Parts: sequence; C-alpha cells; structure tokens
Amino acid sequence: MVREHIERGLPLLVLLDEAHSRIPLLRQELRAAPCRLLESLIDGTGSDELLDDEVVEVRLPFLDWLPDAHRDRAARFLEDSDAALSRTPVALLPPLLTEERQDGLPPSPRFARRILPNALTAGRLAAAVEHLFVEGAQYCAAAGRGSEADR
Repeated sequence: MVREHIERGLPLLVLLDEAHSRIPLLRQELRAAPCRLLESLIDGTGSDELLDDEVVEVRLPFLDWLPDAHRDRAARFLEDSDAALSRTPVALLPPLLTEERQDGLPPSPRFARRILPNALTAGRLAAAVEHLFVEGAQYCAAAGRGSEADR
C-alpha cells in the first residue's frame, strides 16, 4: 500500500519521531525476528553476545521501506526540525510540524513531526492530510472522517 501511494503520487504523510529509535526486546523476541532485520541489527556484534542478556536494546533501521531519495529528505527534515525545536519554546510550537512543500520535489510523501500527540486525533490528522495534499483530498476522504468534535 505504501509503495503504491509513492508510485502513484497519492497523498502520504509520514509521521517521524527520531532517526535512530532504540527499542527494548526480550531475548525470545529477538530470536523470532526475521533474518533480514537481525542482520541489520548486529553491527559487528556476534548474535550470541546479543542473546546473552534477557533484554536487548536494538536500533531499528531508519525508514528502510522508503526509497533512498525520500529517506534522505526525511533525515534532512528531522535535522532541520530538531534545530527549530531547540530554539523555540514548546508553548509556541504547532501540534504538527510539517515539511515545507518545495518546487522540484514530488508532492508525496511529505514528512511531519507530532509535537503535541494528544492534540492530534485521527480526525484532525485526516483534516491535516487533506489540507497538505489539496489535490489529493478525494483520497483522504475515503480514509474516514472523525466527528466534528475531532476537528
């Protein structure tokens, strides 16, 4: 579905948190992980070393499902938004910080960061997507609209 959205230029908003997320996994969960993921998680460390601990902290690959050009854009957006976040008080930030649309770039995907997650209901996010992708509003409407109270 994501690949189809990218290939057809359909609206796709990717919400980002951090470029290098670390998550705790139980040893059993790590053993059950797909081989492709395990190979990317073991950076020169033997898998036996990793499996010695009961809980292992792993770093997930950054947006490995996106084509390189989009992944590079996402990394730049994260870097730029980190700079903006570091110099602006939280009270003055919008609930959703979005990548600016630029000439020469495809309209989709676009990247955003949730600054105030609790303020963003599903209906409010759907309305944000419609606004960000004006020409793609008919696709977003199919995703469902929340109640008027969500907006």
